[in-house]
Amino acid sequence: MNTRSLPLLLSAVFAGTICYIPAAFADTLKERQAKVSATVEKVRPAVVCIQSRTKMGMGSGSGVIVNATGLILTAAHVVDGAATGDDSKSEVAIVLPDGSEVKGKVLGRDLTRDSAMVQLLEKRDWPHAEPAPADSIEKGEWCIAMGHPGGFDIQRGAPVRVGRLWDNNTKAFFRSDCTVSGGDSGGPLFDLEGRVIGIHSNISMDVTENRHVPIGVFHDEWKRLEKGDVWGSAKRLLADSDDLRPKEQPKNKFTPPSGRKVPLPAPAGDDKPAGPAKGSAWLGVQLGNKGETVTVDGTAADSPAAKAGLTAGDVILKVNGKDVGNTGDVISRVQDSAPGDKLKFTVKRGDAEKELEVTLAARKE
Repeated sequence: MNTRSLPLLLSAVFAGTICYIPAAFADTLKERQAKVSATVEKVRPAVVCIQSRTKMGMGSGSGVIVNATGLILTAAHVVDGAATGDDSKSEVAIVLPDGSEVKGKVLGRDLTRDSAMVQLLEKRDWPHAEPAPADSIEKGEWCIAMGHPGGFDIQRGAPVRVGRLWDNNTKAFFRSDCTVSGGDSGGPLFDLEGRVIGIHSNISMDVTENRHVPIGVFHDEWKRLEKGDVWGSAKRLLADSDDLRPKEQPKNKFTPPSGRKVPLPAPAGDDKPAGPAKGSAWLGVQLGNKGETVTVDGTAADSPAAKAGLTAGDVILKVNGKDVGNTGDVISRVQDSAPGDKLKFTVKRGDAEKELEVTLAARKE
């Protein structure tokens, strides 16, 4: 959503519905709309596009400037391919909101938590957004996602997506219901005060599974990232949907007293167990955009995608014979499937085209 469309927020929420809106509720929506508009105008100059050239081609992601010296927070997977191991050559192109380009130096990266820093090389007083204190972020609060989905577009600018933070587990990843897609990776998640509360990381097949690196991770790792340290493993980041989350024991689980058997209810008549539901399928792939193509940026260990042979750098041309124009095309075709369904992927790898059949699995809980 661009700020130009913000005045339509009230009508869009209730489009197609005839209902009575209490005056107090309408006032609240108008106040929130005004708050979002003011916040976006304040932070927009700090939201940048990050472009890097690797052996797999041009990559595009996002980032946010967080201090006047030009320090950028982004996701490790956005800049890791551009890092050469030689500090003098590890550079990326930073596209500013007005379309101009400056150089940035890739600094440290935590591959496990997907956090990274880039330093703008041009010295000036840079517009920036302040990082929020780690302990100020509450579950359920409103948030604003920005970035450059599909790459930089000067006519569009950085779209604005408003949602709620439904999980603020600092031991794992924040999750929001903001709609983000390929190219948003590394972009900022703001609170309504315009403070950075997270950085977009993995983009899931389910909008409620979009993951953001908590700002607390950057606070904890600040000195190491600024110094240029590199550590961790991207395999853990993509391992499964647990997202490094500590295992929680089920609460209020009934355990019968020792030696006592509890009968289970008998199945009713000819009832058959329901088959796997659509929308619960898991592919296990991280998608990205390079120009107008959809790419595989990584696959989860032991996932259906990895087992079928999809690898980082593959360009997805078709799914089940239908052309793929954006990451949403792949996501929707997985969401329309159930565990056990087969999808045929046509991919371009180097100069050759390949067809790979993927058997979807059940989404991990």
